[in-house]
Amino acid sequence: MSSNNLLKVIIDNREKKLMDLLDQKFPNIQYEPQQLDVADIIISEEVAIERKEGFDFVSSIIDNRLFEQLIRLKETYPTPILILEGLNDNVFENTGMKISSIYGALAKIAYKMLIPVIPTRNLEDTAIVIERIAYREQIRDGATILSRKAPKSMNTKERRKYIVEGLVDLGPKKAELLIDKFKTPHKVIKAIKHTEIIYTRTGNPKGIRGPLQEISGFGWKFVEKNKKLLYGKYLKGRQKKLDEL
Repeated sequence: MSSNNLLKVIIDNREKKLMDLLDQKFPNIQYEPQQLDVADIIISEEVAIERKEGFDFVSSIIDNRLFEQLIRLKETYPTPILILEGLNDNVFENTGMKISSIYGALAKIAYKMLIPVIPTRNLEDTAIVIERIAYREQIRDGATILSRKAPKSMNTKERRKYIVEGLVDLGPKKAELLIDKFKTPHKVIKAIKHTEIIYTRTGNPKGIRGPLQEISGFGWKFVEKNKKLLYGKYLKGRQKKLDEL
């Protein structure tokens, strides 16, 4: 295996098999398990990976999870990557989905969403890919892993950005957008509070209206999750009178 340099990644704490494999066979990868809302593996502030096994990949196309997850990944990290593990004959022959539909989804991801797709045969191959990406990003390019440990010295803007990064589904780039627009964490929170989710007649969310609609990359899921975080309650399908909270 490649390098003696210690690599650090953050892994979603539901990825038990991956963490067990890293413990057994990849001593140069130090991982921190976290409950991640976006991505399965975080390599750096710029790079994050969504990992899909073959059968899960197909089922996530069927139930519309796939593109929603990848849109959030792309909105949060400048360099999103999809690792597609074990997409083999067994998957093609036993899912009930047309092969053309599976490749149609892959084509959309690659050339419409511009998200690189890396195929692997199994979990061990996936771990090798993670190790190689982490090595190139952290050792060759000197990138730092995303961390909520605050540096000792920060200017005012950096400290404000750091506070805002604690919100749900928010990476450094999007936090900077919010601070550039609203200037202080207090005004960011007010903007979230006064942004309404717009619903269809059947009660399904379709967009937002208010301060955040002026900034690209922020949708109804971001608003809903952060209202739950900030206020502890939120009625789906109906906009609460937030001034009363």
